[in-house]
Amino acid sequence: MPDAPRSPQPTVARSPGDLRKASALVVDGNPTTRMTVAGQLRTMGMHSVSQVSRIADARRELERSHFDVVVCGDEFPKEGGTGQELLDDLRRSGLLPYATVFIMLTNEATYLKVAEAAESSVDSYIVRPYSAGSLNDRIEQARIRKVALQPLYQALEAQRPEEAVALARQRLRDRGPQWLQAARIGAEVLLRLERFEEAEALFQAIGQADPKPWARLGVARTQLDAGAPHRAMETLQALLEDEPDYPEAYDVLGRAQLELGQFQAALATLEKAVQLTPMAIGRLQRLGMLAYFCGNRDQAVELLERSTYLGLDSKMFDSECLVLLALSAFARNQPAQLERHLAELRKRLRANPADLRLQRFTDLIAALSFEQQGHREKATNLIAIACTQIGEPHFDMEAALNLLCALAELTHRGADVLKDDKVIDRIGRRFATSKAMGELLANAASAHEPFAERLRRSQDEMVWLIERPVKAAGNGEAATALEELVRTAEGTLNARAVESAWLVLQRYAAEIPEAERWQERVERLREAYGTARNKPALGDRRLRPSGGVNLGPMDRATAP
Repeated sequence: MPDAPRSPQPTVARSPGDLRKASALVVDGNPTTRMTVAGQLRTMGMHSVSQVSRIADARRELERSHFDVVVCGDEFPKEGGTGQELLDDLRRSGLLPYATVFIMLTNEATYLKVAEAAESSVDSYIVRPYSAGSLNDRIEQARIRKVALQPLYQALEAQRPEEAVALARQRLRDRGPQWLQAARIGAEVLLRLERFEEAEALFQAIGQADPKPWARLGVARTQLDAGAPHRAMETLQALLEDEPDYPEAYDVLGRAQLELGQFQAALATLEKAVQLTPMAIGRLQRLGMLAYFCGNRDQAVELLERSTYLGLDSKMFDSECLVLLALSAFARNQPAQLERHLAELRKRLRANPADLRLQRFTDLIAALSFEQQGHREKATNLIAIACTQIGEPHFDMEAALNLLCALAELTHRGADVLKDDKVIDRIGRRFATSKAMGELLANAASAHEPFAERLRRSQDEMVWLIERPVKAAGNGEAATALEELVRTAEGTLNARAVESAWLVLQRYAAEIPEAERWQERVERLREAYGTARNKPALGDRRLRPSGGVNLGPMDRATAP
Protein backbone atom coordinates (compact mmCIF):
# COMPACT_ATOMS: atom_id res chain seq x y z
CA MET A 1 0.00 0.00 0.00
CA PRO A 2 1.19 3.61 -0.51
CA ASP A 3 2.98 5.19 2.43
CA ALA A 4 1.39 8.60 1.82
CA PRO A 5 -1.29 10.09 -0.45
CA ARG A 6 -0.02 11.62 -3.62
CA SER A 7 -1.46 13.83 -6.36
CA PRO A 8 -0.56 13.37 -10.03
CA GLN A 9 2.88 14.75 -10.67
CA PRO A 10 3.99 17.06 -13.52
CA THR A 11 5.98 15.65 -16.42
CA VAL A 12 9.14 17.68 -15.78
CA ALA A 13 11.90 15.69 -14.08
CA ARG A 14 13.25 17.06 -10.83
CA SER A 15 16.89 17.92 -10.58
CA PRO A 16 19.14 14.90 -10.10
CA GLY A 17 20.34 14.40 -6.57
CA ASP A 18 17.18 15.82 -4.98
CA LEU A 19 15.11 12.82 -3.97
CA ARG A 20 13.37 14.43 -1.02
CA LYS A 21 10.14 15.02 -2.96
CA ALA A 22 10.46 12.00 -5.21
CA SER A 23 8.00 9.11 -5.25
CA ALA A 24 8.70 5.48 -6.05
CA LEU A 25 6.82 2.28 -6.82
CA VAL A 26 8.26 -1.15 -6.00
CA VAL A 27 6.79 -4.05 -7.98
CA ASP A 28 7.81 -7.55 -6.91
CA GLY A 29 6.05 -10.78 -6.02
CA ASN A 30 8.42 -11.50 -3.13
CA PRO A 31 7.38 -9.60 0.05
CA THR A 32 10.90 -9.69 1.49
CA THR A 33 12.34 -8.18 -1.68
CA ARG A 34 9.64 -5.49 -1.75
CA MET A 35 10.31 -4.46 1.83
CA THR A 36 14.08 -4.45 1.31
CA VAL A 37 13.92 -2.30 -1.83
CA ALA A 38 11.36 0.06 -0.26
CA GLY A 39 13.64 0.51 2.76
CA GLN A 40 16.62 1.27 0.50
CA LEU A 41 14.61 3.89 -1.38
CA ARG A 42 13.45 5.55 1.82
CA THR A 43 17.05 5.63 3.04
CA MET A 44 17.91 7.55 -0.14
CA GLY A 45 15.44 10.20 1.04
CA MET A 46 12.43 9.42 -1.13
CA HIS A 47 9.30 11.17 0.02
CA SER A 48 6.84 8.39 -0.83
CA VAL A 49 7.35 4.71 -1.59
CA SER A 50 4.50 2.42 -2.68
CA GLN A 51 4.59 -1.36 -2.94
CA VAL A 52 2.55 -3.81 -5.04
CA SER A 53 2.95 -7.54 -5.55
CA ARG A 54 1.22 -8.01 -8.91
CA ILE A 55 1.62 -6.67 -12.43
CA ALA A 56 -2.08 -5.80 -12.63
CA ASP A 57 -1.83 -3.74 -9.42
CA ALA A 58 1.26 -1.97 -10.75
CA ARG A 59 -0.58 -1.02 -13.94
CA ARG A 60 -3.48 0.43 -11.94
CA GLU A 61 -1.11 2.42 -9.71
CA LEU A 62 0.70 3.82 -12.74
CA GLU A 63 -2.58 4.72 -14.44
CA ARG A 64 -3.72 6.59 -11.33
CA SER A 65 -0.54 8.35 -10.18
CA HIS A 66 2.86 9.52 -11.38
CA PHE A 67 6.04 8.00 -9.95
CA ASP A 68 9.56 9.33 -10.31
CA VAL A 69 11.09 5.85 -9.98
CA VAL A 70 9.77 2.33 -10.62
CA VAL A 71 11.81 -0.64 -9.38
CA CYS A 72 10.38 -3.85 -10.80
CA GLY A 73 11.24 -7.55 -10.59
CA ASP A 74 11.54 -9.47 -13.82
CA GLU A 75 9.59 -12.65 -12.94
CA PHE A 76 6.00 -13.03 -11.67
CA PRO A 77 5.38 -16.79 -11.88
CA LYS A 78 2.01 -16.70 -10.11
CA GLU A 79 0.63 -14.35 -12.79
CA GLY A 80 2.49 -15.95 -15.67
CA GLY A 81 3.95 -12.59 -16.64
CA THR A 82 7.20 -10.65 -16.49
CA GLY A 83 8.43 -7.20 -15.63
CA GLN A 84 9.47 -6.89 -19.26
CA GLU A 85 5.88 -7.40 -20.38
CA LEU A 86 4.72 -4.73 -17.93
CA LEU A 87 7.28 -2.27 -19.28
CA ASP A 88 6.36 -3.04 -22.89
CA ASP A 89 2.67 -2.53 -22.11
CA LEU A 90 3.32 0.76 -20.34
CA ARG A 91 5.47 2.05 -23.22
CA ARG A 92 2.88 1.08 -25.83
CA SER A 93 0.06 2.64 -23.85
CA GLY A 94 1.94 5.83 -23.10
CA LEU A 95 1.38 5.28 -19.36
CA LEU A 96 5.04 5.69 -18.40
CA PRO A 97 6.12 9.34 -18.70
CA TYR A 98 9.59 9.92 -20.06
CA ALA A 99 10.65 11.45 -16.72
CA THR A 100 10.01 8.19 -14.84
CA VAL A 101 13.10 6.05 -14.19
CA PHE A 102 12.37 2.34 -14.66
CA ILE A 103 14.84 -0.07 -12.99
CA MET A 104 14.60 -3.83 -13.60
CA LEU A 105 15.77 -6.32 -10.95
CA THR A 106 16.80 -9.79 -12.07
CA ASN A 107 18.55 -12.89 -10.80
CA GLU A 108 20.51 -13.30 -14.03
CA ALA A 109 21.74 -11.11 -16.86
CA THR A 110 21.61 -13.34 -19.94
CA TYR A 111 22.22 -11.92 -23.39
CA LEU A 112 18.51 -12.22 -24.20
CA LYS A 113 17.37 -10.39 -21.07
CA VAL A 114 19.80 -7.52 -21.58
CA ALA A 115 18.87 -7.24 -25.27
CA GLU A 116 15.16 -7.14 -24.44
CA ALA A 117 15.78 -4.48 -21.83
CA ALA A 118 17.61 -2.35 -24.37
CA GLU A 119 14.78 -2.87 -26.89
CA SER A 120 12.27 -1.49 -24.38
CA SER A 121 14.56 1.31 -23.18
CA VAL A 122 14.71 0.18 -19.58
CA ASP A 123 16.78 2.78 -17.73
CA SER A 124 18.90 0.32 -15.80
CA TYR A 125 19.24 -3.39 -15.17
CA ILE A 126 20.47 -4.64 -11.79
CA VAL A 127 21.43 -8.22 -10.99
CA ARG A 128 20.75 -9.54 -7.49
CA PRO A 129 22.46 -9.45 -5.06
CA TYR A 130 23.29 -5.76 -5.19
CA SER A 131 24.11 -3.03 -2.69
CA ALA A 132 21.93 -0.06 -1.77
CA GLY A 133 24.74 2.15 -3.03
CA SER A 134 24.66 0.59 -6.50
CA LEU A 135 20.88 1.06 -6.69
CA ASN A 136 21.28 4.71 -5.68
CA ASP A 137 24.01 5.20 -8.32
CA ARG A 138 21.85 3.68 -11.07
CA ILE A 139 18.91 5.89 -10.18
CA GLU A 140 21.05 9.02 -10.07
CA GLN A 141 22.74 8.28 -13.40
CA ALA A 142 19.39 7.62 -15.03
CA ARG A 143 17.90 10.85 -13.63
CA ILE A 144 20.85 12.86 -14.94
CA ARG A 145 20.25 11.44 -18.42
CA LYS A 146 16.51 12.01 -18.14
CA VAL A 147 16.84 15.67 -17.19
CA ALA A 148 19.37 16.32 -19.95
CA LEU A 149 17.43 14.60 -22.74
CA GLN A 150 13.90 15.41 -21.65
CA PRO A 151 13.46 18.45 -23.96
CA LEU A 152 14.12 16.23 -27.00
CA TYR A 153 11.65 13.58 -25.90
CA GLN A 154 9.05 16.20 -25.01
CA ALA A 155 9.31 17.51 -28.57
CA LEU A 156 8.90 13.99 -29.94
CA GLU A 157 5.95 13.36 -27.60
CA ALA A 158 4.31 16.52 -28.97
CA GLN A 159 4.97 15.29 -32.52
CA ARG A 160 7.45 18.07 -33.23
CA PRO A 161 10.40 16.16 -34.70
CA GLU A 162 11.86 19.33 -36.26
CA GLU A 163 12.20 20.82 -32.79
CA ALA A 164 13.90 17.65 -31.51
CA VAL A 165 16.42 17.78 -34.37
CA ALA A 166 17.13 21.47 -33.76
CA LEU A 167 17.72 20.79 -30.05
CA ALA A 168 20.05 17.91 -30.92
CA ARG A 169 22.10 20.04 -33.28
CA GLN A 170 22.34 22.85 -30.74
CA ARG A 171 23.44 20.42 -28.04
CA LEU A 172 26.15 19.07 -30.35
CA ARG A 173 27.42 22.57 -31.19
CA ASP A 174 27.48 23.67 -27.55
CA ARG A 175 28.74 20.33 -26.19
CA GLY A 176 25.88 20.60 -23.73
CA PRO A 177 24.77 17.93 -21.24
CA GLN A 178 24.55 14.46 -22.78
CA TRP A 179 25.45 16.04 -26.13
CA LEU A 180 26.57 12.77 -27.69
CA GLN A 181 23.32 10.92 -26.96
CA ALA A 182 21.27 13.99 -27.90
CA ALA A 183 23.00 14.21 -31.28
CA ARG A 184 22.45 10.49 -31.83
CA ILE A 185 18.73 10.90 -31.19
CA GLY A 186 18.62 13.78 -33.66
CA ALA A 187 20.33 11.72 -36.36
CA GLU A 188 17.96 8.81 -35.76
CA VAL A 189 14.95 11.12 -36.07
CA LEU A 190 16.25 12.41 -39.42
CA LEU A 191 16.76 8.83 -40.56
CA ARG A 192 13.16 7.93 -39.63
CA LEU A 193 11.97 11.02 -41.54
CA GLU A 194 13.94 9.79 -44.59
CA ARG A 195 16.00 12.97 -44.69
CA PHE A 196 19.01 10.93 -45.60
CA GLU A 197 21.56 13.61 -46.51
CA GLU A 198 20.94 15.46 -43.25
CA ALA A 199 21.06 12.24 -41.22
CA GLU A 200 24.34 11.20 -42.81
CA ALA A 201 25.84 14.66 -42.22
CA LEU A 202 24.84 14.58 -38.54
CA PHE A 203 26.25 11.08 -38.03
CA GLN A 204 29.45 12.27 -39.74
CA ALA A 205 29.63 15.29 -37.42
CA ILE A 206 29.21 13.03 -34.39
CA GLY A 207 32.00 10.78 -35.64
CA GLN A 208 34.33 13.73 -36.12
CA ALA A 209 33.61 14.99 -32.60
CA ASP A 210 33.86 11.58 -30.94
CA PRO A 211 34.71 8.64 -33.23
CA LYS A 212 32.23 6.13 -31.85
CA PRO A 213 31.66 2.94 -33.89
CA TRP A 214 27.89 3.47 -33.75
CA ALA A 215 28.31 6.85 -35.48
CA ARG A 216 30.12 5.24 -38.40
CA LEU A 217 27.47 2.52 -38.45
CA GLY A 218 24.85 5.27 -38.56
CA VAL A 219 26.49 6.65 -41.69
CA ALA A 220 26.30 3.21 -43.32
CA ARG A 221 22.68 2.69 -42.28
CA THR A 222 21.77 6.06 -43.77
CA GLN A 223 23.54 5.26 -47.03
CA LEU A 224 21.74 1.92 -47.21
CA ASP A 225 18.30 3.41 -46.52
CA ALA A 226 18.98 6.10 -49.11
CA GLY A 227 19.42 3.43 -51.79
CA ALA A 228 23.22 3.38 -51.98
CA PRO A 229 24.17 -0.15 -50.87
CA HIS A 230 27.60 -0.03 -52.57
CA ARG A 231 28.54 3.11 -50.59
CA ALA A 232 27.22 1.49 -47.42
CA MET A 233 29.37 -1.58 -48.03
CA GLU A 234 32.50 0.56 -48.38
CA THR A 235 31.71 2.30 -45.11
CA LEU A 236 31.00 -0.99 -43.35
CA GLN A 237 34.11 -2.74 -44.62
CA ALA A 238 36.27 0.13 -43.36
CA LEU A 239 34.45 0.03 -40.01
CA LEU A 240 34.96 -3.73 -39.67
CA GLU A 241 38.67 -3.39 -40.39
CA ASP A 242 38.88 -1.25 -37.25
CA GLU A 243 36.16 -3.06 -35.27
CA PRO A 244 36.24 -6.72 -36.39
CA ASP A 245 34.08 -7.89 -33.45
CA TYR A 246 31.21 -5.42 -33.92
CA PRO A 247 28.12 -7.62 -34.50
CA GLU A 248 25.77 -4.76 -35.44
CA ALA A 249 28.10 -3.88 -38.33
CA TYR A 250 27.83 -7.46 -39.63
CA ASP A 251 24.02 -7.20 -39.35
CA VAL A 252 23.95 -4.12 -41.57
CA LEU A 253 26.58 -5.50 -43.97
CA GLY A 254 24.45 -8.62 -44.41
CA ARG A 255 21.46 -6.42 -45.18
CA ALA A 256 23.46 -4.52 -47.83
CA GLN A 257 24.63 -7.76 -49.43
CA LEU A 258 21.05 -9.04 -49.43
CA GLU A 259 19.84 -5.92 -51.26
CA LEU A 260 22.59 -6.42 -53.84
CA GLY A 261 21.62 -10.05 -54.32
CA GLN A 262 24.89 -11.36 -52.87
CA PHE A 263 23.15 -14.12 -50.95
CA GLN A 264 26.09 -16.40 -50.24
CA ALA A 265 28.14 -13.46 -48.99
CA ALA A 266 25.20 -12.37 -46.83
CA LEU A 267 24.97 -15.87 -45.35
CA ALA A 268 28.67 -15.79 -44.41
CA THR A 269 28.31 -12.30 -42.91
CA LEU A 270 25.25 -13.15 -40.82
CA GLU A 271 26.95 -16.35 -39.66
CA LYS A 272 29.85 -14.25 -38.37
CA ALA A 273 27.40 -12.11 -36.38
CA VAL A 274 25.89 -15.27 -34.86
CA GLN A 275 29.34 -16.56 -33.94
CA LEU A 276 30.03 -13.33 -32.06
CA THR A 277 26.68 -13.45 -30.20
CA PRO A 278 25.42 -17.06 -30.21
CA MET A 279 22.51 -16.30 -27.86
CA ALA A 280 21.11 -13.42 -29.94
CA ILE A 281 17.79 -14.74 -31.24
CA GLY A 282 17.36 -11.89 -33.72
CA ARG A 283 20.56 -12.89 -35.49
CA LEU A 284 19.77 -16.60 -35.34
CA GLN A 285 16.40 -15.85 -36.93
CA ARG A 286 17.78 -13.72 -39.75
CA LEU A 287 20.42 -16.31 -40.61
CA GLY A 288 17.84 -19.09 -40.49
CA MET A 289 15.42 -17.20 -42.74
CA LEU A 290 18.05 -16.45 -45.36
CA ALA A 291 19.36 -20.04 -45.26
CA TYR A 292 15.81 -21.31 -45.80
CA PHE A 293 15.16 -19.19 -48.88
CA CYS A 294 18.61 -19.92 -50.28
CA GLY A 295 17.77 -23.62 -50.20
CA ASN A 296 19.82 -24.63 -47.12
CA ARG A 297 16.74 -26.10 -45.44
CA ASP A 298 18.44 -28.39 -42.91
CA GLN A 299 20.66 -25.61 -41.61
CA ALA A 300 17.68 -23.25 -41.57
CA VAL A 301 15.51 -25.58 -39.49
CA GLU A 302 18.30 -26.07 -36.95
CA LEU A 303 18.74 -22.29 -36.57
CA LEU A 304 15.02 -21.54 -36.43
CA GLU A 305 14.35 -24.28 -33.88
CA ARG A 306 17.15 -22.91 -31.73
CA SER A 307 15.64 -19.43 -31.98
CA THR A 308 12.28 -20.83 -30.89
CA TYR A 309 13.82 -22.70 -27.96
CA LEU A 310 15.70 -19.62 -26.78
CA GLY A 311 13.12 -16.93 -27.32
CA LEU A 312 9.59 -18.05 -28.19
CA ASP A 313 8.23 -15.81 -25.42
CA SER A 314 10.64 -12.98 -26.15
CA LYS A 315 9.41 -9.73 -27.67
CA MET A 316 12.21 -10.09 -30.21
CA PHE A 317 10.91 -13.43 -31.50
CA ASP A 318 9.60 -13.13 -35.05
CA SER A 319 6.58 -15.23 -36.02
CA GLU A 320 8.08 -15.75 -39.48
CA CYS A 321 10.17 -18.46 -37.77
CA LEU A 322 6.98 -20.39 -37.03
CA VAL A 323 5.89 -20.07 -40.66
CA LEU A 324 9.13 -21.51 -42.00
CA LEU A 325 9.20 -24.30 -39.43
CA ALA A 326 5.60 -25.18 -40.32
CA LEU A 327 6.46 -25.19 -44.04
CA SER A 328 9.36 -27.51 -43.28
CA ALA A 329 7.16 -29.77 -41.17
CA PHE A 330 4.67 -30.02 -44.06
CA ALA A 331 7.45 -30.87 -46.52
CA ARG A 332 8.80 -33.53 -44.14
CA ASN A 333 5.36 -34.99 -43.42
CA GLN A 334 5.44 -34.08 -39.70
CA PRO A 335 1.76 -33.23 -38.97
CA ALA A 336 2.12 -32.91 -35.20
CA GLN A 337 4.85 -30.30 -35.55
CA LEU A 338 2.87 -28.35 -38.14
CA GLU A 339 -0.16 -28.25 -35.83
CA ARG A 340 2.00 -27.08 -32.94
CA HIS A 341 3.35 -24.16 -34.95
CA LEU A 342 -0.12 -23.30 -36.23
CA ALA A 343 -1.49 -23.27 -32.68
CA GLU A 344 1.20 -20.79 -31.65
CA LEU A 345 0.43 -18.55 -34.65
CA ARG A 346 -3.27 -18.59 -33.77
CA LYS A 347 -2.49 -17.67 -30.18
CA ARG A 348 -0.43 -14.71 -31.35
CA LEU A 349 -3.15 -13.62 -33.75
CA ARG A 350 -5.74 -13.68 -30.96
CA ALA A 351 -3.50 -11.33 -28.99
CA ASN A 352 -3.01 -9.05 -32.05
CA PRO A 353 -6.14 -9.44 -34.22
CA ALA A 354 -5.41 -6.32 -36.30
CA ASP A 355 -1.95 -7.50 -37.40
CA LEU A 356 -2.25 -8.19 -41.16
CA ARG A 357 1.12 -9.92 -41.26
CA LEU A 358 0.11 -12.39 -38.54
CA GLN A 359 -3.23 -12.97 -40.26
CA ARG A 360 -1.42 -13.78 -43.51
CA PHE A 361 0.93 -16.17 -41.70
CA THR A 362 -1.89 -17.98 -39.92
CA ASP A 363 -4.07 -18.38 -43.01
CA LEU A 364 -1.19 -19.78 -45.06
CA ILE A 365 -0.24 -22.42 -42.51
CA ALA A 366 -3.91 -23.21 -41.85
CA ALA A 367 -4.20 -24.03 -45.57
CA LEU A 368 -1.41 -26.59 -45.20
CA SER A 369 -3.11 -28.00 -42.11
CA PHE A 370 -6.44 -28.39 -43.93
CA GLU A 371 -4.73 -30.14 -46.85
CA GLN A 372 -2.91 -32.41 -44.41
CA GLN A 373 -6.25 -33.35 -42.82
CA GLY A 374 -7.93 -33.97 -46.17
CA HIS A 375 -10.04 -30.79 -46.17
CA ARG A 376 -9.12 -29.81 -49.73
CA GLU A 377 -11.89 -27.23 -50.21
CA LYS A 378 -10.93 -25.28 -47.09
CA ALA A 379 -7.27 -25.32 -48.13
CA THR A 380 -8.19 -24.13 -51.63
CA ASN A 381 -10.28 -21.25 -50.25
CA LEU A 382 -7.44 -19.98 -48.04
CA ILE A 383 -4.94 -20.22 -50.91
CA ALA A 384 -7.37 -18.28 -53.12
CA ILE A 385 -7.58 -15.52 -50.48
CA ALA A 386 -3.79 -15.34 -50.30
CA CYS A 387 -3.55 -15.04 -54.08
CA THR A 388 -5.98 -12.10 -54.15
CA GLN A 389 -3.51 -10.13 -51.99
CA ILE A 390 -0.59 -10.32 -54.42
CA GLY A 391 -1.34 -6.86 -55.81
CA GLU A 392 -1.70 -5.17 -52.42
CA PRO A 393 1.07 -2.80 -51.22
CA HIS A 394 1.36 -4.71 -47.93
CA PHE A 395 2.08 -7.96 -49.79
CA ASP A 396 5.87 -7.85 -49.76
CA MET A 397 8.81 -10.05 -50.76
CA GLU A 398 8.49 -12.05 -47.54
CA ALA A 399 4.84 -12.79 -48.32
CA ALA A 400 5.76 -13.77 -51.88
CA LEU A 401 8.47 -16.18 -50.76
CA ASN A 402 6.22 -17.81 -48.16
CA LEU A 403 3.36 -18.24 -50.61
CA LEU A 404 5.67 -19.69 -53.26
CA CYS A 405 7.06 -22.21 -50.77
CA ALA A 406 3.55 -23.31 -49.84
CA LEU A 407 2.30 -23.50 -53.43
CA ALA A 408 5.33 -25.49 -54.55
CA GLU A 409 5.01 -27.99 -51.68
CA LEU A 410 1.26 -28.40 -52.20
CA THR A 411 1.61 -28.89 -55.95
CA HIS A 412 4.51 -31.31 -55.43
CA ARG A 413 2.14 -33.42 -53.31
CA GLY A 414 -0.47 -33.39 -56.07
CA ALA A 415 -2.83 -31.04 -54.23
CA ASP A 416 -4.91 -29.16 -56.81
CA VAL A 417 -5.40 -26.01 -54.71
CA LEU A 418 -4.14 -23.45 -57.23
CA LYS A 419 -7.00 -22.78 -59.61
CA ASP A 420 -5.09 -20.26 -61.72
CA ASP A 421 -1.40 -20.98 -62.10
CA LYS A 422 -0.87 -17.57 -63.70
CA VAL A 423 -0.46 -16.47 -60.07
CA ILE A 424 3.13 -17.71 -60.32
CA ASP A 425 3.78 -15.36 -63.24
CA ARG A 426 2.19 -12.44 -61.38
CA ILE A 427 4.49 -13.01 -58.40
CA GLY A 428 7.51 -13.30 -60.66
CA ARG A 429 6.72 -10.13 -62.60
CA ARG A 430 6.15 -8.13 -59.45
CA PHE A 431 9.11 -9.25 -57.36
CA ALA A 432 11.82 -10.26 -59.85
CA THR A 433 13.51 -6.85 -59.79
CA SER A 434 16.93 -8.32 -60.61
CA LYS A 435 18.43 -11.64 -61.65
CA ALA A 436 19.36 -12.33 -58.02
CA MET A 437 15.82 -11.65 -56.80
CA GLY A 438 14.44 -13.87 -59.55
CA GLU A 439 16.73 -16.67 -58.39
CA LEU A 440 15.62 -16.19 -54.79
CA LEU A 441 12.00 -16.57 -55.89
CA ALA A 442 12.92 -19.67 -57.88
CA ASN A 443 14.67 -21.15 -54.81
CA ALA A 444 11.51 -20.65 -52.77
CA ALA A 445 9.54 -22.65 -55.36
CA SER A 446 12.21 -25.33 -55.77
CA ALA A 447 9.90 -28.13 -54.56
CA HIS A 448 8.10 -27.86 -57.92
CA GLU A 449 10.60 -27.19 -60.70
CA PRO A 450 8.04 -25.97 -63.32
CA PHE A 451 7.18 -23.08 -60.97
CA ALA A 452 10.86 -22.27 -60.49
CA GLU A 453 11.39 -22.15 -64.26
CA ARG A 454 8.39 -19.86 -64.76
CA LEU A 455 9.77 -17.48 -62.16
CA ARG A 456 13.12 -17.34 -63.96
CA ARG A 457 11.33 -16.63 -67.24
CA SER A 458 9.35 -13.85 -65.55
CA GLN A 459 12.61 -12.21 -64.55
CA ASP A 460 13.88 -12.36 -68.13
CA GLU A 461 10.58 -10.91 -69.33
CA MET A 462 10.84 -7.97 -66.92
CA VAL A 463 14.37 -7.18 -68.07
CA TRP A 464 13.10 -6.93 -71.67
CA LEU A 465 10.02 -4.88 -70.71
CA ILE A 466 12.11 -2.35 -68.78
CA GLU A 467 15.39 -2.07 -70.67
CA ARG A 468 13.82 -1.60 -74.12
CA PRO A 469 11.92 1.64 -73.30
CA VAL A 470 14.80 2.96 -71.19
CA LYS A 471 17.05 2.69 -74.26
CA ALA A 472 14.34 4.31 -76.39
CA ALA A 473 14.20 7.26 -73.99
CA GLY A 474 17.91 7.83 -74.55
CA ASN A 475 17.29 7.80 -78.32
CA GLY A 476 14.86 10.71 -78.27
CA GLU A 477 11.62 8.81 -77.59
CA ALA A 478 11.17 9.87 -73.96
CA ALA A 479 7.39 10.42 -74.03
CA THR A 480 6.66 7.04 -75.64
CA ALA A 481 9.17 5.31 -73.35
CA LEU A 482 7.60 6.83 -70.25
CA GLU A 483 4.11 5.79 -71.31
CA GLU A 484 5.31 2.23 -71.91
CA LEU A 485 7.16 2.07 -68.58
CA VAL A 486 4.16 3.37 -66.65
CA ARG A 487 1.92 0.83 -68.40
CA THR A 488 4.36 -1.93 -67.42
CA ALA A 489 4.63 -0.63 -63.86
CA GLU A 490 0.86 -0.49 -63.42
CA GLY A 491 0.41 -3.91 -64.98
CA THR A 492 3.12 -5.73 -63.03
CA LEU A 493 3.66 -3.55 -59.91
CA ASN A 494 7.37 -4.26 -60.34
CA ALA A 495 9.45 -1.84 -58.27
CA ARG A 496 12.20 -1.67 -60.88
CA ALA A 497 9.67 -0.66 -63.54
CA VAL A 498 8.26 1.99 -61.19
CA GLU A 499 11.69 3.43 -60.46
CA SER A 500 12.71 3.31 -64.13
CA ALA A 501 9.61 5.34 -65.05
CA TRP A 502 10.46 7.87 -62.36
CA LEU A 503 14.09 8.18 -63.52
CA VAL A 504 13.04 8.71 -67.15
CA LEU A 505 10.59 11.39 -66.03
CA GLN A 506 13.24 13.17 -63.95
CA ARG A 507 15.80 13.12 -66.73
CA TYR A 508 13.60 13.97 -69.74
CA ALA A 509 10.78 16.03 -68.17
CA ALA A 510 11.38 18.90 -70.60
CA GLU A 511 10.72 16.58 -73.54
CA ILE A 512 7.53 15.03 -72.12
CA PRO A 513 4.13 16.68 -72.64
CA GLU A 514 2.05 17.11 -69.46
CA ALA A 515 5.02 16.09 -67.32
CA GLU A 516 3.31 17.25 -64.12
CA ARG A 517 0.36 14.91 -64.71
CA TRP A 518 2.77 12.02 -65.28
CA GLN A 519 4.68 13.04 -62.15
CA GLU A 520 1.58 12.62 -59.97
CA ARG A 521 0.81 9.24 -61.52
CA VAL A 522 4.33 7.92 -61.03
CA GLU A 523 4.59 9.27 -57.49
CA ARG A 524 1.46 7.33 -56.51
CA LEU A 525 3.08 4.18 -57.86
CA ARG A 526 6.33 4.91 -56.03
CA GLU A 527 4.57 5.41 -52.74
CA ALA A 528 2.75 2.08 -53.00
CA TYR A 529 5.22 -0.12 -54.89
CA GLY A 530 8.55 1.69 -55.28
CA THR A 531 11.97 0.35 -54.40
CA ALA A 532 11.92 1.70 -50.84
CA ARG A 533 8.85 -0.47 -50.08
CA ASN A 534 10.11 -3.54 -51.91
CA LYS A 535 13.65 -3.96 -50.64
CA PRO A 536 14.30 -7.55 -49.62
CA ALA A 537 14.24 -7.83 -45.84
CA LEU A 538 14.57 -10.62 -43.30
CA GLY A 539 11.92 -10.54 -40.62
CA ASP A 540 9.57 -7.88 -39.36
CA ARG A 541 10.41 -4.45 -40.80
CA ARG A 542 8.67 -2.78 -37.86
CA LEU A 543 11.27 -3.91 -35.31
CA ARG A 544 14.04 -1.53 -34.27
CA PRO A 545 16.86 -1.75 -36.84
CA SER A 546 20.21 -3.12 -35.78
CA GLY A 547 22.37 -0.26 -34.55
CA GLY A 548 19.36 2.03 -34.02
CA VAL A 549 18.02 3.49 -30.79
CA ASN A 550 14.56 3.58 -29.27
CA LEU A 551 12.83 6.90 -30.02
CA GLY A 552 9.99 6.49 -27.56
CA PRO A 553 6.98 8.36 -29.00
CA MET A 554 8.07 7.86 -32.63
CA ASP A 555 8.42 4.12 -32.02
CA ARG A 556 5.02 3.89 -30.36
CA ALA A 557 3.47 5.55 -33.40
CA THR A 558 4.73 2.78 -35.69
CA ALA A 559 4.61 -0.19 -33.32
CA PRO A 560 2.95 -3.34 -34.63
